Amino acid sequence: MLKDYVLILKKELTDIFRDKRSIAMLFVPVLMFPLMYFFMGTQLTDSNLTENIPCIVDCETENDRAIYEMIFNNSDLVEETDVVEDMYTDLKKGAVYGIISIDNGKIQVIYNPNSTKAIKSISTVGQYIAIFSNSLRDQSITEAGVDLTKLRTLNFSGELTDLSTIIEDSGNSMMASIAPMLLVMVIMSGGVAIAVDLFAGEKEKGTFESLLTTQVSRMSLLMAKFTAILVISLLSMVLSIAAYVISFKLNPSALGLYTGNLNADAEDIQIITAPQVVQVVLVCFALSVFAVSLMTLLGLNAKTVKEAQSQMSMITIIPTLLSGLTMFMDSASISEGAMLIPVFNTIAAIKLIFLGTVQPLHIVLATVSCLAYSGIIWVLCVRMLNSEKLLRG
Repeated sequence: MLKDYVLILKKELTDIFRDKRSIAMLFVPVLMFPLMYFFMGTQLTDSNLTENIPCIVDCETENDRAIYEMIFNNSDLVEETDVVEDMYTDLKKGAVYGIISIDNGKIQVIYNPNSTKAIKSISTVGQYIAIFSNSLRDQSITEAGVDLTKLRTLNFSGELTDLSTIIEDSGNSMMASIAPMLLVMVIMSGGVAIAVDLFAGEKEKGTFESLLTTQVSRMSLLMAKFTAILVISLLSMVLSIAAYVISFKLNPSALGLYTGNLNADAEDIQIITAPQVVQVVLVCFALSVFAVSLMTLLGLNAKTVKEAQSQMSMITIIPTLLSGLTMFMDSASISEGAMLIPVFNTIAAIKLIFLGTVQPLHIVLATVSCLAYSGIIWVLCVRMLNSEKLLRG
């Protein structure tokens, strides 16, 4: 049985690696991911301005202008910009990031919600205004004869503070949501073309049924084809992870992982630790086994290449749908029960690893559940392989 397994596996891998076009497709992520994250990371980095934020300042009276000067105290935060067409048109077109309007002491900051740069930058302007407002409040309380220091010991501070201002490894939640989705999609689809050819392709040629009628063990045949597809899937996984490493080297702030210093040199930043690499590889390996098991089942069930391609298209659609859930889900709200959902658990686990908030139980549940589902699928594959319906097509 082992001899048959080795011979079939060697034959299948030789045929697979002979097709240069299919192998070349595996290297697409190595080229695509660094370019994609370089530009996306650059956009995210550039959008977080802390000085010279272009704004239109609209003050109704001289007193309002004095208020504006008091708030920003001649700082470099706001770069006052002249109106080109009209205020709202300039804002809509992105010529400015915001409009600071002061009318008889009433301050209003208007920004374009469709612009990421405007949202992030104008939030800094809002903080300056809040600081000024708090200082006026403190001054009024002091003038009323109340000891401000004693008052603060009794008063809860309702200030909202960004986590990234406290610790430097809070991560970039948006990029940490996109990265797992793309990684999982590559893993899930990496062996689809090979699975279609090894099962449905051979059925159309009539070679699969011929192998079943020989003295070769059916289990050896199934195991060899499964291993061949798994090798390609794992190769796709390794190349994808390598592509992320290259992306981090080109632009350390691309994913915002484990660093809040956007100006640090790439060699000075520890992007991800060895245990975290092991965690990513572990959950991705379990997902690869699950994905290849599913491909094997669908390949055995399909009678033609067209039918197999149609059925296996769901393997690439599922990660896209499930990733949408994790992109908008608070990482703190991902429960242990959710880690039992195949594919979703891997996307969620990688996201938590990238954010630095993963728990060992998450890794265990995601890995074990994917392997358990693979075992169930394997039972179905063996039953289907031993069925006479497979010979009759």
